Amino acid sequence: MARQARKIYGDLRIAMVIFMALFLFFRDQPAWAGFWLGLLVGIVNWHGLSIAAHKAVWMPSEAAQRYMVRNYMVRYGLKFVVLAIALISYDLHPLTLLLGLLTPTIAAVVSYFLQEK
Repeated sequence: MARQARKIYGDLRIAMVIFMALFLFFRDQPAWAGFWLGLLVGIVNWHGLSIAAHKAVWMPSEAAQRYMVRNYMVRYGLKFVVLAIALISYDLHPLTLLLGLLTPTIAAVVSYFLQEK
């Protein structure tokens, strides 16, 4: 199980580097730049949630709840700052940015429903 988790995290790091490169390559095209940046931020957010959830499982209930609330606040605060700076600094298309942010969530939900069948 630990080997599989390390492989998944390694694959996520490779994907994040690829999406970062795609964002930089398409930064002059607002629609694509917004999508790639949104996808990168969405994947980093899911990765952070996964790390926090794995850590919280081993904590006592009250400590885990405080930890998760604090973690959510920090992650969403950082996400807001990154996206605000990106929207101000680059001419990003907000709808494709939102689509990129939602893509990891959509993929997780679809994957879950496909596994249930």
